[in-house]
Amino acid sequence: MSKYFIVLFFFLSVVPKSFSQSNMSDYSFVIVPEQFNFLNEVDKYQLNSIAEFLFNKHGFNAFKSGKTPNTRRCDGLYADVVNVTAFLKTKLVLILRDCNGFEVYRSPEGVTRLKQFKQAHQDALRRTFEYFDGMGVKQKEIIYFDDEAAMGAVKSKEMDVATTKVNETVVTAGILSLNLPNARFSSYNKGDGTYMLRKTAEGYTLFEETTSADDGLMLVGKIGVSDDATKLRFTDTDEVLFDASFDADENLIIQKDDSFIIYNRIR
Repeated sequence: MSKYFIVLFFFLSVVPKSFSQSNMSDYSFVIVPEQFNFLNEVDKYQLNSIAEFLFNKHGFNAFKSGKTPNTRRCDGLYADVVNVTAFLKTKLVLILRDCNGFEVYRSPEGVTRLKQFKQAHQDALRRTFEYFDGMGVKQKEIIYFDDEAAMGAVKSKEMDVATTKVNETVVTAGILSLNLPNARFSSYNKGDGTYMLRKTAEGYTLFEETTSADDGLMLVGKIGVSDDATKLRFTDTDEVLFDASFDADENLIIQKDDSFIIYNRIR
Protein backbone atom coordinates (compact mmCIF):
# COMPACT_ATOMS: atom_id res chain seq x y z
CA MET A 1 0.00 0.00 0.00
CA SER A 2 2.83 2.40 0.85
CA LYS A 3 4.24 1.94 -2.66
CA TYR A 4 1.01 3.25 -4.16
CA PHE A 5 1.16 6.34 -1.95
CA ILE A 6 4.74 6.99 -3.05
CA VAL A 7 3.81 6.69 -6.73
CA LEU A 8 0.78 8.94 -6.23
CA PHE A 9 2.88 11.57 -4.44
CA PHE A 10 5.49 11.50 -7.21
CA PHE A 11 2.80 11.87 -9.90
CA LEU A 12 1.15 14.82 -8.18
CA SER A 13 4.47 16.58 -7.65
CA VAL A 14 5.62 16.19 -11.26
CA VAL A 15 2.46 16.70 -13.33
CA PRO A 16 1.72 20.36 -12.39
CA LYS A 17 5.23 21.45 -13.35
CA SER A 18 5.14 19.62 -16.70
CA PHE A 19 1.67 21.00 -17.45
CA SER A 20 2.85 24.53 -16.67
CA GLN A 21 5.81 24.25 -19.03
CA SER A 22 3.69 23.13 -21.98
CA ASN A 23 0.98 25.65 -21.10
CA MET A 24 3.25 28.68 -21.56
CA SER A 25 2.87 28.44 -25.35
CA ASP A 26 -0.90 28.88 -24.94
CA TYR A 27 -0.34 32.55 -24.05
CA SER A 28 0.57 35.27 -26.54
CA PHE A 29 2.92 37.50 -24.54
CA VAL A 30 4.77 37.99 -21.26
CA ILE A 31 5.08 41.29 -19.36
CA VAL A 32 8.29 42.14 -17.52
CA PRO A 33 7.92 44.83 -14.81
CA GLU A 34 10.08 47.93 -14.90
CA GLN A 35 11.32 47.05 -11.39
CA PHE A 36 11.43 43.83 -9.38
CA ASN A 37 10.10 44.10 -5.83
CA PHE A 38 13.28 42.96 -4.10
CA LEU A 39 15.28 45.81 -5.66
CA ASN A 40 15.03 49.53 -4.95
CA GLU A 41 15.54 50.94 -8.46
CA VAL A 42 13.95 50.66 -11.88
CA ASP A 43 15.86 48.10 -13.98
CA LYS A 44 18.59 47.83 -11.35
CA TYR A 45 21.58 45.82 -12.59
CA GLN A 46 19.72 45.83 -15.97
CA LEU A 47 17.86 42.73 -14.73
CA ASN A 48 14.54 43.78 -16.26
CA SER A 49 16.11 44.50 -19.65
CA ILE A 50 18.02 41.22 -19.58
CA ALA A 51 14.85 39.33 -18.63
CA GLU A 52 12.96 40.88 -21.58
CA PHE A 53 15.76 39.87 -23.95
CA LEU A 54 16.03 36.32 -22.59
CA PHE A 55 12.27 35.76 -22.79
CA ASN A 56 12.31 36.78 -26.46
CA LYS A 57 15.29 34.51 -27.03
CA HIS A 58 13.37 31.53 -25.64
CA GLY A 59 10.22 31.85 -27.74
CA PHE A 60 8.18 34.38 -25.77
CA ASN A 61 6.77 37.71 -26.97
CA ALA A 62 8.14 39.87 -24.17
CA PHE A 63 7.39 43.49 -23.36
CA LYS A 64 8.29 45.86 -20.55
CA SER A 65 5.21 46.86 -18.54
CA GLY A 66 5.35 50.37 -20.01
CA LYS A 67 4.82 48.93 -23.49
CA THR A 68 2.08 46.41 -22.70
CA PRO A 69 0.20 45.56 -25.93
CA ASN A 70 -3.42 46.72 -26.18
CA THR A 71 -5.00 43.29 -26.03
CA ARG A 72 -6.81 41.02 -23.62
CA ARG A 73 -4.97 41.08 -20.32
CA CYS A 74 -5.54 37.39 -19.73
CA ASP A 75 -3.86 36.48 -23.03
CA GLY A 76 -0.54 37.16 -21.33
CA LEU A 77 1.72 36.04 -18.52
CA TYR A 78 3.32 38.30 -15.92
CA ALA A 79 6.91 37.80 -14.87
CA ASP A 80 8.46 38.23 -11.45
CA VAL A 81 11.87 37.49 -10.00
CA VAL A 82 12.35 36.83 -6.29
CA ASN A 83 15.51 36.77 -4.24
CA VAL A 84 16.16 33.73 -2.06
CA THR A 85 18.19 34.45 1.07
CA ALA A 86 21.49 32.57 0.97
CA PHE A 87 24.89 32.80 2.67
CA LEU A 88 27.77 33.70 0.33
CA LYS A 89 25.54 33.03 -2.69
CA THR A 90 23.05 34.88 -4.84
CA LYS A 91 19.89 32.90 -5.54
CA LEU A 92 17.07 34.05 -7.82
CA VAL A 93 13.84 32.36 -8.86
CA LEU A 94 11.83 33.28 -11.96
CA ILE A 95 8.03 33.12 -11.69
CA LEU A 96 5.31 33.45 -14.33
CA ARG A 97 1.71 34.14 -13.30
CA ASP A 98 -1.50 34.47 -15.26
CA CYS A 99 -3.86 37.48 -15.09
CA ASN A 100 -5.51 36.07 -11.95
CA GLY A 101 -2.24 35.70 -10.09
CA PHE A 102 -2.15 31.91 -10.54
CA GLU A 103 1.40 30.61 -10.73
CA VAL A 104 1.95 29.02 -14.14
CA TYR A 105 5.70 28.44 -13.89
CA ARG A 106 8.40 28.62 -11.21
CA SER A 107 12.00 28.04 -12.21
CA PRO A 108 14.57 26.13 -10.19
CA GLU A 109 16.93 28.44 -8.33
CA GLY A 110 19.56 30.27 -10.34
CA VAL A 111 22.61 30.16 -8.07
CA THR A 112 25.96 31.93 -8.34
CA ARG A 113 28.92 32.59 -6.03
CA LEU A 114 30.10 35.73 -7.81
CA LYS A 115 30.95 38.50 -5.36
CA GLN A 116 30.02 41.74 -7.13
CA PHE A 117 26.32 42.50 -6.81
CA LYS A 118 25.68 43.43 -10.45
CA GLN A 119 27.51 40.47 -12.01
CA ALA A 120 26.09 38.10 -9.39
CA HIS A 121 22.47 39.09 -10.02
CA GLN A 122 22.88 39.00 -13.80
CA ASP A 123 24.53 35.57 -13.65
CA ALA A 124 21.87 34.16 -11.32
CA LEU A 125 19.08 35.47 -13.55
CA ARG A 126 20.61 33.97 -16.68
CA ARG A 127 20.85 30.63 -14.88
CA THR A 128 17.10 30.64 -14.19
CA PHE A 129 16.49 30.97 -17.95
CA GLU A 130 18.71 27.98 -18.75
CA TYR A 131 15.80 25.74 -17.81
CA PHE A 132 13.84 26.98 -20.85
CA ASP A 133 16.41 25.34 -23.14
CA GLY A 134 14.75 22.45 -24.90
CA MET A 135 11.21 23.32 -23.77
CA GLY A 136 10.29 24.58 -27.23
CA VAL A 137 8.16 27.47 -25.99
CA LYS A 138 6.58 29.37 -28.90
CA GLN A 139 3.91 31.83 -27.89
CA LYS A 140 0.89 32.56 -30.06
CA GLU A 141 0.39 35.63 -32.24
CA ILE A 142 -0.93 38.64 -30.32
CA ILE A 143 -4.54 39.59 -31.07
CA TYR A 144 -5.17 43.30 -30.51
CA PHE A 145 -8.43 44.98 -29.50
CA ASP A 146 -10.68 46.00 -32.42
CA ASP A 147 -10.58 49.69 -31.48
CA GLU A 148 -6.80 49.58 -31.73
CA ALA A 149 -6.61 47.63 -34.97
CA ALA A 150 -5.80 50.64 -37.14
CA MET A 151 -3.02 51.83 -34.85
CA GLY A 152 -1.71 48.29 -34.52
CA ALA A 153 -1.61 47.97 -38.30
CA VAL A 154 0.34 51.22 -38.59
CA LYS A 155 2.84 50.07 -35.97
CA SER A 156 3.19 46.72 -37.68
CA LYS A 157 3.84 48.42 -41.02
CA GLU A 158 6.45 50.69 -39.43
CA MET A 159 8.24 47.70 -37.90
CA ASP A 160 8.19 45.72 -41.17
CA VAL A 161 8.85 48.59 -43.59
CA ALA A 162 12.44 47.46 -44.20
CA THR A 163 11.41 43.90 -44.96
CA THR A 164 8.66 45.15 -47.30
CA LYS A 165 11.09 47.37 -49.18
CA VAL A 166 13.59 44.54 -49.43
CA ASN A 167 10.97 42.17 -50.80
CA GLU A 168 9.82 44.73 -53.40
CA THR A 169 13.33 45.41 -54.66
CA VAL A 170 14.11 41.69 -54.65
CA VAL A 171 11.19 41.07 -57.02
CA THR A 172 12.26 44.00 -59.24
CA ALA A 173 15.83 42.74 -59.43
CA GLY A 174 14.71 39.19 -60.13
CA ILE A 175 15.98 37.80 -56.84
CA LEU A 176 13.42 35.32 -55.52
CA SER A 177 14.44 35.19 -51.85
CA LEU A 178 16.95 36.62 -49.41
CA ASN A 179 15.89 34.12 -46.72
CA LEU A 180 15.27 36.97 -44.28
CA PRO A 181 14.42 35.88 -40.70
CA ASN A 182 10.89 36.91 -39.72
CA ALA A 183 11.26 36.60 -35.94
CA ARG A 184 11.70 39.73 -33.84
CA PHE A 185 14.64 38.03 -32.11
CA SER A 186 16.75 35.16 -33.44
CA SER A 187 19.56 33.32 -31.65
CA TYR A 188 22.90 32.44 -33.26
CA ASN A 189 26.24 30.98 -32.26
CA LYS A 190 29.78 31.25 -33.61
CA GLY A 191 32.52 29.27 -31.93
CA ASP A 192 31.93 29.52 -28.19
CA GLY A 193 29.96 32.78 -28.49
CA THR A 194 26.20 33.29 -28.47
CA TYR A 195 24.58 36.07 -30.48
CA MET A 196 21.18 37.71 -30.85
CA LEU A 197 19.79 39.09 -34.12
CA ARG A 198 17.08 41.70 -33.63
CA LYS A 199 14.69 42.72 -36.39
CA THR A 200 14.34 46.50 -36.67
CA ALA A 201 12.60 49.03 -38.91
CA GLU A 202 15.86 49.45 -40.86
CA GLY A 203 16.81 45.77 -41.14
CA TYR A 204 18.60 43.80 -38.44
CA THR A 205 21.00 44.44 -35.58
CA LEU A 206 23.48 41.81 -34.38
CA PHE A 207 24.55 41.62 -30.73
CA GLU A 208 26.95 39.36 -28.84
CA GLU A 209 25.90 38.10 -25.42
CA THR A 210 28.63 39.00 -22.94
CA THR A 211 28.88 39.74 -19.25
CA SER A 212 31.31 42.59 -20.00
CA ALA A 213 28.45 44.79 -21.28
CA ASP A 214 26.12 46.53 -18.84
CA ASP A 215 22.98 44.98 -20.28
CA GLY A 216 24.63 41.72 -21.33
CA LEU A 217 24.65 42.67 -25.03
CA MET A 218 27.48 44.12 -27.11
CA LEU A 219 26.75 45.55 -30.55
CA VAL A 220 28.48 43.70 -33.39
CA GLY A 221 26.93 45.42 -36.39
CA LYS A 222 23.84 46.14 -38.49
CA ILE A 223 22.41 44.51 -41.61
CA GLY A 224 20.49 46.29 -44.38
CA VAL A 225 19.88 46.20 -48.12
CA SER A 226 22.63 47.47 -50.41
CA ASP A 227 22.27 50.69 -52.42
CA ASP A 228 21.72 48.79 -55.66
CA ALA A 229 19.08 46.62 -53.94
CA THR A 230 20.68 43.37 -55.07
CA LYS A 231 22.17 42.07 -51.81
CA LEU A 232 22.52 42.60 -48.08
CA ARG A 233 25.29 44.62 -46.49
CA PHE A 234 26.73 44.28 -42.99
CA THR A 235 28.08 47.41 -41.25
CA ASP A 236 30.37 46.78 -38.27
CA THR A 237 30.93 49.10 -35.31
CA ASP A 238 33.73 50.84 -37.22
CA GLU A 239 31.27 51.67 -40.05
CA VAL A 240 33.04 49.27 -42.43
CA LEU A 241 30.76 47.61 -45.01
CA PHE A 242 30.83 43.91 -45.92
CA ASP A 243 28.66 41.67 -48.06
CA ALA A 244 26.19 39.56 -46.09
CA SER A 245 23.56 36.91 -46.78
CA PHE A 246 21.22 34.40 -45.13
CA ASP A 247 21.17 30.83 -46.42
CA ALA A 248 18.08 28.61 -46.59
CA ASP A 249 18.46 27.73 -42.89
CA GLU A 250 18.75 31.43 -41.95
CA ASN A 251 22.43 31.07 -41.08
CA LEU A 252 24.11 34.49 -41.35
CA ILE A 253 27.17 34.66 -43.63
CA ILE A 254 29.44 37.71 -43.69
CA GLN A 255 32.23 37.98 -46.26
CA LYS A 256 35.37 39.76 -45.10
CA ASP A 257 38.12 39.92 -47.72
CA ASP A 258 38.52 36.34 -48.98
CA SER A 259 37.07 34.66 -45.89
CA PHE A 260 33.56 33.99 -44.62
CA ILE A 261 32.29 34.41 -41.07
CA ILE A 262 29.30 32.17 -40.37
CA TYR A 263 26.81 32.66 -37.55
CA ASN A 264 24.76 29.51 -37.15
CA ARG A 265 21.03 29.90 -36.46
CA ILE A 266 19.92 28.24 -33.21
CA ARG A 267 16.47 26.62 -33.43
